[in-house]
Amino acid sequence: MKTLRGLRVNGVLLVLFACLFGCVGCVSFDAAEARRGQTESFTNELDRLEAELLARPLSLEDCVAIAMTNNYAVRRADLDAQLGRFSQDMAFSAFLPQVSASVTRIDYDKDPVLNSQRFTSGGVDVGLAVLMPSTWFLYDEVRHGRSAAELAAGYVRQGVALQTTASFYEVLVQEKLVAAAERQLAAARETASRVEGLAREGFARPWERDQARYLVEAREAQFGAARRALEVKRGDLLRAMGLSPLAAISLVSPKEEALQPLEPLDDLVLRALETNPQLPIADRQVVMKENAVRRAFCDFLPNLSLFGQWSFTGNKVMNPPSHNFDWGFRGTWNLFNGFRSVADVRAAKAERRKAQLARENTFLSVMAGVISARAAVEDAAAGAKVSRRAWEVAVGKAEDLMARAKEGLDPVSDALDAEAARDLAEVEFLRAAYTERVARANLAFAVGGAPADGGCPPSPPEAAP
Repeated sequence: MKTLRGLRVNGVLLVLFACLFGCVGCVSFDAAEARRGQTESFTNELDRLEAELLARPLSLEDCVAIAMTNNYAVRRADLDAQLGRFSQDMAFSAFLPQVSASVTRIDYDKDPVLNSQRFTSGGVDVGLAVLMPSTWFLYDEVRHGRSAAELAAGYVRQGVALQTTASFYEVLVQEKLVAAAERQLAAARETASRVEGLAREGFARPWERDQARYLVEAREAQFGAARRALEVKRGDLLRAMGLSPLAAISLVSPKEEALQPLEPLDDLVLRALETNPQLPIADRQVVMKENAVRRAFCDFLPNLSLFGQWSFTGNKVMNPPSHNFDWGFRGTWNLFNGFRSVADVRAAKAERRKAQLARENTFLSVMAGVISARAAVEDAAAGAKVSRRAWEVAVGKAEDLMARAKEGLDPVSDALDAEAARDLAEVEFLRAAYTERVARANLAFAVGGAPADGGCPPSPPEAAP
């Protein structure tokens, strides 16, 4: 019988050891296979998102909405805010009773027939903090840390919205640049064909024919570069939206509308000081450091707690088993810890002063950022106005010189130079018009609001063939 019992015990121990080894043992890892599996899983997820989100042309609002759910920075900020909530819950647990229980059982079997005994013991311990001021300050510090994390998540969302808005407009302007480059290439080819005919009839010099051919080659190179740049900018927009940069995307241009006049600078600055999330975050950092000072001072105070303990023990001989219950107050007071506590208080006060200085610097930075952003909007608006005027003048000059060149009144080279200047003026106008829209979005971000849709800038007039 003793041998059979020993075999059963050994078998149970072997099974337990096998389960433990299976749970905590080493895990085999094939790096190549893991990389292939991760790549396949990630690309399949990107394909699924592409099929769901990019099946139709997207407006600016659609792109921003997709970025708010898929962008890496947004998702990470949301996780940080969630971790802040978990930290607050963990800090609150210090106010709750701490309960622990234990049970021990011992089988003593010297002689299975005569001397078999069983010893059992256990207990429950309960502790509750009654006077522990540092706990309150620690909880309040964590609570403000959670609020700061949530504000930071909102600030990250505004930054991602600004980035997506800028990328959206860059793609639109690049699409117009590609269309302009294609139109310029077609015009250059038509002009080259006309100059070829004039050269055969002796009305154009050979170098003018070569200049027309060169213009075609230059326009072909510009067209290719514009198309490649469009692929890059589309990839940047897709990455900001959390999608594959290789996906195909189609955008809807905003409606052409007049821009609203800018608010006075003083009003913008005051609104920024009320709504920009950087300042509330800095305020909470100061409060957290103030709580750290109070928590360091609490090291000089005693801590009181209430405890209760119930325990029992017994065996086959002792029936019923004995029970014990104790309760009371427990106090601890650190009377002297060298100069560590004094140094902790001084260090906490220095950290609080650093947080106050950082808040003052943030205050000034927000004001300066609004001033700079508003000036950038005015500069962009003035530049767009001048660029449009330059484009209109260049169009009229190119049309006049080309008409005069057809009649033989002016050299063909002057007409070709005018066409090149017209094309360059068109590109500059498109860039300046969209720069104003991006500058307005940046101003809204500096004030503290979400970047607004500034509409689509007016299209430049079509060039005469």
